[in-house]
Amino acid sequence: MKERSKVPFAKPYFGDDLEKQRILDRIADILYEPSGERGKVSNGENCRKLEDELCRIHGADHAVVCSSCTQAMMLMLGACGAKGLCQTQSFTWPSTVIAANVQGSQIVPHDIDYEHWAVMHYPTHRNESYALAVDTFGCDARPTSDVPLFYDRAHSLGVRFKHMGLASAISFSPSKILTAGEGGAVLTNSKRFVEAITEARNMTSRLDEFSAIIALNNLRSLDRLLEWKKETYGRYKRAFNMFEFQGGDGNHQVIGMLLDSREQRERLLKVLQDEIEFKAYYEPVHRKYQARVKLELPITEDVANRIVCLPSWFGVDRDYIIDRIKEALGL
Repeated sequence: MKERSKVPFAKPYFGDDLEKQRILDRIADILYEPSGERGKVSNGENCRKLEDELCRIHGADHAVVCSSCTQAMMLMLGACGAKGLCQTQSFTWPSTVIAANVQGSQIVPHDIDYEHWAVMHYPTHRNESYALAVDTFGCDARPTSDVPLFYDRAHSLGVRFKHMGLASAISFSPSKILTAGEGGAVLTNSKRFVEAITEARNMTSRLDEFSAIIALNNLRSLDRLLEWKKETYGRYKRAFNMFEFQGGDGNHQVIGMLLDSREQRERLLKVLQDEIEFKAYYEPVHRKYQARVKLELPITEDVANRIVCLPSWFGVDRDYIIDRIKEALGL
């Protein structure tokens, strides 16, 4: 019997043979047309088409594609004039912090709630500040804010936002079900902001045409990929209904589950380490601040200590993952 290979945590989707050939044909247009608009290898007509599609999908007035979501956040904060301290959640990926630090902002970390694994209100701060809200795992949290509001929506491609904030950033990285290889975009409804963002992008963070071609092709399958994600979420939730979940919507290859304890999580990861790749997101931001100030963020600590994230990429053997988890935990 052939030995089963280890299930990876993330696996990019590039479609069937016909879709892959379509990608190759469009890339050939660039390689064999070295002059004119079709000969551009970055920031050309495919990038413009991708921006149009993103506006249509998300209901935004403007989109600016760039080289990564982290760069998108840097561009939107800098070009939109974000000033002062950055209020965000402690339960977030390092890119959120990196973007704020480049802006010269000190992070003010907040606790999350159990329903959204996100911060639902950003208050007025004694010092000048802005909020960089996070839609954790693609959940459209829709927080209220008393300060200027931006969004880190790296996981939220395909979610039609109820509000945009001053600007929102999304991602096409390889950890997403729909990827461009690399890349990200800023979405905004402000004409004034989009002009500044576009100028900064043109000088510092252009997206290559090859990535734009891959993203445009994969957008044809977006509804099918998001439906797979929702179905996978439903299967996992039914299988482990004793646990709390997050991450049923959006484009990230993450479905987060809370185990009974950190010890149970470590046991699961150890037992299945040679069979299935899991992730434990995130290392909370506020733990880096403990040497300077004591912060009480109990929900963040609880989620960070018990979370394990299950693979949800298109085509993954969900029944195998469910069966192996149940065996490993004695369920």
